[in-house]
Amino acid sequence: MKKTNLLIKLIAAVLVVCTAAMLFAGCNKKAQTTVMSFEKDGKTYTINEEEFSMLMKIRKRIFFCNLLYTTSKDTASFWAAKSSEDENKTNEQYYKELVMDQVKAVLVEKYLFEKNGLSFSQDTLDGFKTSIKSAEKEQGGKGAYKQYYGFTAKANYEIYEPMVTRSEMLYKALCADDALLAATDADLKTFYEENYVGYQYIVIDMKNRVVKDENGNRVVATKKNDKGEEEPTDSYKTEKLDNTKEEDKKELEAKQNLGASILKELTKEENPMSFEEAIAKYSDEYYSVEFADGWFVNKEGNFINATVTDKVKDLKVGDIFAEVITSGDYQYIVKRIDLKANVYDEFEKDENGETVKDENGKEVENKYHEFFEDFEETVEYDKYEKYVEGFFGEIKVETSITDSYTMEKTFLSPYVDYYYQMILYYYYGIQM
Repeated sequence: MKKTNLLIKLIAAVLVVCTAAMLFAGCNKKAQTTVMSFEKDGKTYTINEEEFSMLMKIRKRIFFCNLLYTTSKDTASFWAAKSSEDENKTNEQYYKELVMDQVKAVLVEKYLFEKNGLSFSQDTLDGFKTSIKSAEKEQGGKGAYKQYYGFTAKANYEIYEPMVTRSEMLYKALCADDALLAATDADLKTFYEENYVGYQYIVIDMKNRVVKDENGNRVVATKKNDKGEEEPTDSYKTEKLDNTKEEDKKELEAKQNLGASILKELTKEENPMSFEEAIAKYSDEYYSVEFADGWFVNKEGNFINATVTDKVKDLKVGDIFAEVITSGDYQYIVKRIDLKANVYDEFEKDENGETVKDENGKEVENKYHEFFEDFEETVEYDKYEKYVEGFFGEIKVETSITDSYTMEKTFLSPYVDYYYQMILYYYYGIQM
């Protein structure tokens, strides 16, 4: 898993810290032990132990929520086990390193925020103050809030929430149009080529048949919108095959061998069937057919699902996976293909990079664009993270302190159990 996904995406923006004295004049805070320090432009920026401890608690909670783990997973054996993200590290080592990188980013951003002349408005500062009392009331009092989260509401809105807000402001400033880290056309192209892969694929639905019209074309399923009108969906209309009906039974039996038959046709030495032809003739899945010239995904994500991804991740361009992949009630045949250029652009471009226009001179919309609406932001986050990480080598870490903190011993908020139950209920209809 890339650092970006855990350093940034899980909390909307990289955190940046500020001291309470800078935000709230007259707020008396006892001196804190320095955990990290960073000297730049004649000034020294620091992370103290309160900030470090708080981030450990917050990051642990975020990890558990995003992995859909409950507090029952928080055991010595779990933290000592090999990480699924890096087999050379334990879960303790892997996640502690991510936290350390997060804290370093916090420290560097402290400097960058000041360097770029940014500051909070008075309304923002007043909002932090107001939120302290409302948060305590909602949780049932100061003590209840701390018992639930492991730190006070005051600490949350004087340290953590300003971190997030300040981080968002810094990112927007550095990535604005024509700013230092704004994504250029060259950046978009490079990121796409380095991080994306292309596939064509065929899906065989082992339980249903796709409905076709009188011309043999697949019928797109519809649903009613808010006005009660039928509108197309991103799926085909299907009919469940009934094993008690002779015709359906024969079709179900034929589907058992269909995948192997298609694969044989695609890979025979003389006059093999083209993948495009096979998709058009056999595939039961909307995106496979409607985007027959390819599906382009980030290497760090899943293609279709984890089972398929694991099988095809090492395919070379032009190769077809040697087996029919079965996952659930579906069979998949997958081919790795070259990337299609400019799929992230709003409008179609020709081989010379010029925008394609229709017979009326109107720019032709790129059908892939809806799947790349956040692509420019992703590239800017990547540039932003690398820029921040470029300062890490200048940071001094008090390892005698940081080494005394472990993920295993860090407080874990019971909120993760509530979050887990909420996800089960709202997404899967399961009530515990």
